[in-house]
Amino acid sequence: MADLITGFRTILAGDYPALLLSGLGLTLAVSLCALGVSVVLGTALGVARVFRVPVLGAFGNAYVEVVRGIPLIVLLSVVYYGLPALGLTLGDFPAAVLALGMYSAAYTSEIVRGGLTSVPSGQIEAARSLGLSRAQALRFVVLPQAWRVALPALGNEFVSLILGSSLASAVTLQELFAQGKYITGVTYRQFEVYAVLAAVYFVLTFTLTRLVRALERRLGRGQTLPNRRVI
Repeated sequence: MADLITGFRTILAGDYPALLLSGLGLTLAVSLCALGVSVVLGTALGVARVFRVPVLGAFGNAYVEVVRGIPLIVLLSVVYYGLPALGLTLGDFPAAVLALGMYSAAYTSEIVRGGLTSVPSGQIEAARSLGLSRAQALRFVVLPQAWRVALPALGNEFVSLILGSSLASAVTLQELFAQGKYITGVTYRQFEVYAVLAAVYFVLTFTLTRLVRALERRLGRGQTLPNRRVI
């Protein structure tokens, strides 16, 4: 026990906390940027699939099937190590953002598709009867309702993104897990370092989950459930 206490004191002293904080900041930055890519691309793919947009709908279906069948670390390696063979070289941060965003977009597309299909089809006809174009009906009527339904699943996807960002160390990005591996190599304190990393990841994802639930309650305030006949 005394040795464990000494180990934790070693990890939490000197320059090591600053390294962990810098890694945490990079983890949050890459996760937020990847979330932006995921939401934009995933929403576009979800809309194209639900409304069967020519070409784009088929591309969306193929994209989801292909990307979900590839391990994230393989996609990271393809983007960072493979694209230079095609003449496109990305740094570690943009490569991680692109790969994480592309990977998450496949799942976000499914989440958005589920949210869109939960909105009654009569909503678009009602909006069109009020003079809105189809695009305006989608933007102002359908998508807000779909996002409200999809919010819990999107929160879970963001949590998965944060945890998946630990694989970005494979493309030399010095995020939280990479900094932990560096400290382990210097101190040889594997248990203590990974225990601290586990605690940091837990606090981060636990806080995010609570924020998403609070937002979900706020958005749901004032909404009443339809009366259902019990059989």
